[in-house]
Amino acid sequence: GMKRRNLAWMAGAAAGTAMLIFMIGLHREEQKIQQEIAASVVRFHVKANSDTRKDQDNKLAVRDALLEKMEELLDENSDQDKEETEKILRRHLPELETCAEKVLRERNCSQSVEVSFGESWFPQKTYGEYTFPTGNYEALKVTIGEGDGHNWWCMLYPSMCFPDAFHAVPDEEGEETLEKVLSDEAYDSVLRHGKLRFSFFLAF
Repeated sequence: GMKRRNLAWMAGAAAGTAMLIFMIGLHREEQKIQQEIAASVVRFHVKANSDTRKDQDNKLAVRDALLEKMEELLDENSDQDKEETEKILRRHLPELETCAEKVLRERNCSQSVEVSFGESWFPQKTYGEYTFPTGNYEALKVTIGEGDGHNWWCMLYPSMCFPDAFHAVPDEEGEETLEKVLSDEAYDSVLRHGKLRFSFFLAF
């Protein structure tokens, strides 16, 4: 009786511990993959003032103008890598902000707009057939007014916002670059919608 119960308890504890070690290992693996993905991409986010129709429309107008502007900036030397892309964006922040402001004023909107570049935390997001895990990413961020509305986002590097700014369809070149800059494992995890792999950690 007693001995068997103890053995069963020990077996259970051992299984639990093994499971925990396995989960921690898996979690570390996920973190490593997230960090690799984050180190390889640049994101673009535009946050609306609120979720009213007007604020969301303003957000999309700002997005379109900035995508066009960035296409010019980044297209001049279209061979740039991630670091080049970041440098160009940082250098033109004031210009991008002015551009966003102009769009809002033309739409009779007096809200402030802030354009910044840096590392931000993002929840898991799916873009086309790719799912990007939760974590910190380098991003060009545009915040309109209070920034309480839903945001729109895409990948600036590899370039997956163009050529079709309006539908945000990733272009093939961007997809190829993404495949090149990521390890097979990281690319698979992004392409596989990461649901199985990433979501059960969110339960903890």
